[in-house]
Amino acid sequence: MNEGATDDVHTQLAEVIVDVAREIQLRATQITPVVPLTPTQGQVMRYVHKNPGCSASDIADGARLQRANVSTALRELRARGYLTSLRDEHDGRAIRITATALADATIAKLTESWADLIRRAWEASPELQDPRIPETVLSALCAVRTELTADRDADRARTGYVPATSATAPPGEDSVPPG
Repeated sequence: MNEGATDDVHTQLAEVIVDVAREIQLRATQITPVVPLTPTQGQVMRYVHKNPGCSASDIADGARLQRANVSTALRELRARGYLTSLRDEHDGRAIRITATALADATIAKLTESWADLIRRAWEASPELQDPRIPETVLSALCAVRTELTADRDADRARTGYVPATSATAPPGEDSVPPG
């Protein structure tokens, strides 16, 4: 396969991954009786769920979110009863954030819903009936995720992470003009 064809396949693969993720999120919120979260709240919840006892700085760094956005999301998620914040018993200055039982139950409902959507779509596709395919696809996507996050961390170590602000972001619909 020549490089141009590879680029086309990788472009198509990236677009399909984004489309599938978006469809899962849209459909899951329609069929799962949970309070909808903003994308930032969802990222914060997933990070805390995977990293119990983390700090707000850990979340901002690990999820690559702006600290102000993390603070807002944490405040809203605590108000909904999804997170608790407690002082670290060894360092009274540090605040440790954990998910509540309600958050765990909500995440379990959502991930079950996501899995059900994928399972039903998979079973409806005759070309996907080989039982080895899901494991092969999962392995490949996990390897891609690992490589992407390793690259991100290496880039960050080399250059430092500086989130785009209105002063540094290129002009566009997401940038805010100064003043």
